Amino acid sequence: MTQYVTVANVDEKLGADWAPEADKERFVAMANAYLSAQGIQVPDPVPADVIMAGVELAAAAADGSLYAQQSQGTMTQKRVKADGAEVEKRYAEISTSNVGNAALPSRVQFALALIGPYKAARGSITVGYRRDCP
Repeated sequence: MTQYVTVANVDEKLGADWAPEADKERFVAMANAYLSAQGIQVPDPVPADVIMAGVELAAAAADGSLYAQQSQGTMTQKRVKADGAEVEKRYAEISTSNVGNAALPSRVQFALALIGPYKAARGSITVGYRRDCP
């Protein structure tokens, strides 16, 4: 797995108290795994915007929102009646397509926007050598 971001990067951007010391390596590993799964092509050294995406993803991992499953969309309507004890809530539908990221936490959406320029086009073929391959 490629290392896009390090604990030192996250500490530098967010301060040393962004997560308990014992959990930082795991959260950064989760961020790097998420970035690797996006199929991005990144030059060496890693660009600042990709590092920032990793910082945001590590913070999302720390607050439990990186791999959280969203079961309902944003609330669009709420109605409450007092004496009749009526409650009504309506939620927007969650997009299951790859097009929308509306159901993703804001940190994850921001990270995906930062890495957008590094994503290979769907169906494209990348030719070259990776430095981390034996």
